[in-house]
Formats: sequence, C-alpha cells, structure tokens
Amino acid sequence: MPKRDDSDKKNVKEKQALGKLIVKCREAHNVMSQRQLASAVGLPPSNMKYIEDGVNAPTSDVYAKLIDVLQPSKSTRKKMDEHYIALRKAPPPDVCKTVMDTNGFVDALRMFEGQPITDAQAEQLQLLLASFAEENRKGETDHAEDL
Repeated sequence: MPKRDDSDKKNVKEKQALGKLIVKCREAHNVMSQRQLASAVGLPPSNMKYIEDGVNAPTSDVYAKLIDVLQPSKSTRKKMDEHYIALRKAPPPDVCKTVMDTNGFVDALRMFEGQPITDAQAEQLQLLLASFAEENRKGETDHAEDL
C-alpha cells in the first residue's frame, strides 16, 4: 500500500472536520436523525454515515442539499465552506451558481489576471457586493445607466 503524503493526511482531517460540523448542525435540529438527513438529501444512510464520519466528502450536489436542509449559522457555514473548498479545490456550489448565472462576472474576475487581492481589497469588494445585494433586495436591480 502506498505511503500517505501530507496532502492525504490533510484531506482526511478536512473530511473529519466537515463531518463533525454536519453532525453538529444535524443535532442542533434535535429531531433529525442521521437516517432522516440522508433521506432529506437523497442519500442512502450508509453514505451519510461515511460523510459524517469523515470517510467520504460530499459531492457539490449533496453539499448544496446539506446546506439547504441544515441551515447552519453564518459562522458554522463559513467553517463548512472552508473545509469543502479545501477538499474539493472549488468554491461552494452556491458561489459557483452565482458566478455562472451572473452576466459578466467571469470576465470581471479574470481582470485580476490570476493575481490575488489583498485583505483590504477583499474587504472593499465585500462592501461593494453587499451594497449590490441590498439594492437587489429593494428591487433596484438596474443601475447600469447611472454608471
């Protein structure tokens, strides 16, 4: 059997940490058993057990369903997303959907030409996107003529 390298060990820890957070969320629902959660996300109970035990990582579809069913708190969701990203080397499914469904977003991201943004820039970007989200909640979605 091949020797495990550091990335294999890291993946095991990430799967275990994500599994523990899923259990924590499920148990916060008090009445939701592992079997009920498995049914709600469309998995056999054995697959749900493997995910909660950190043996397997959820696919993007299963992760999206888990988030929808469990409704984790903002802080727990952030931790879950961090583990999901580390395991899948991809953004969470809802972020991918936003990128795919928003005209021009891919081109806007490509403007960075692969360069990382600073923490201060990320903070500014979050404020800008939060203002867009607030506008959209109020129904003010078309401001292109103002630019």
